[in-house]
Amino acid sequence: MAQKAANSDKVLNLGYRVLMKRNSTYIAFVLAGALLGERVVNYGFDKAWEQNNQGKLFKHMEGKLGQEGGGDGGDEGGDDDE
Repeated sequence: MAQKAANSDKVLNLGYRVLMKRNSTYIAFVLAGALLGERVVNYGFDKAWEQNNQGKLFKHMEGKLGQEGGGDGGDEGGDDDE
């Protein structure tokens, strides 16, 4: 049991020396963690949103929108200059 405590103290001491001894290193570590955490959370919520709205989003219907009937009122190549 004393061996595990000694190993734990070594890991904590190393973490302190590497990350928290200088303020600039600590701030860089916190900012990098915040940016990485934001990316992970954003990715997770985007995937959950897409899963919940499957078939309702524009990117899921993009290919189907132009194929539903021809009543778009557009010029179909006819010559209407007269």
